[in-house]
Amino acid sequence: MNPTNRFRLVCLGISAAVLGITACDSGGPTIAESLAAKPEEKLDYKPNPKPRPTGLAGPTDAEFKAWDRKDVEGEKHLYKFDKKALPRMIGYWEEIECFREKVKQEGKKAFGVEPGSPQEEEWFQFKQFYVHHVNGWQQRLFAKEPGIQSKSLFIGKFIEAHELVMHGYPKAYNMSDETELEKADIYWAVVENKLVNYARDLGEEWPIRDPADEKAAAKHAEVCVAALTPPDRSGKAKKKKRKR
Repeated sequence: MNPTNRFRLVCLGISAAVLGITACDSGGPTIAESLAAKPEEKLDYKPNPKPRPTGLAGPTDAEFKAWDRKDVEGEKHLYKFDKKALPRMIGYWEEIECFREKVKQEGKKAFGVEPGSPQEEEWFQFKQFYVHHVNGWQQRLFAKEPGIQSKSLFIGKFIEAHELVMHGYPKAYNMSDETELEKADIYWAVVENKLVNYARDLGEEWPIRDPADEKAAAKHAEVCVAALTPPDRSGKAKKKKRKR
């Protein structure tokens, strides 16, 4: 054994056997003294904070105006973007309309049905697809329009409507609650009215389809088929483009 290690073991043995002997490595108190020692008394803490400065003059009008300065352009850049992108915005809204129409169509079939019935199972299966698809639609929108939330005032209304078709309407049909369904319809009308007014402020017209217009209805039906069709993730579309 190393002489140094042997010495340390001897010291530890002596210290453990004889409490009165001072520890070998340190010149401090013995173990017995340490155990018998009383805890130190806590000192009374008396805070002595520095007095706060008084008599300081407030900001001058010029300083306050500098701190409170506003963007001269304001929201003009949003108006310019939305005016230019209006056709795309109208297209996105029409797709959200398709989601609303579809959830109302399927939800009506399940309204008030018995738990465990085939109709309830169909409604459940529909929601499995629908909620996933509508959520993916919003993600794809943000991917196609990078930074859209800071560029457009339309997008705020779209998010309200998206939340309504993804959660509000399904909730009303889940509960078979006429009041909740009525609230959802009123909320939808409010959001749509905001879009109409905003487009008017831009000097444009927000289109409202006439239900009696058969050509418009047929065109809208085509849009809805495309909107409700899941995106092709098989890669076949890319292969066809390469062949061309």
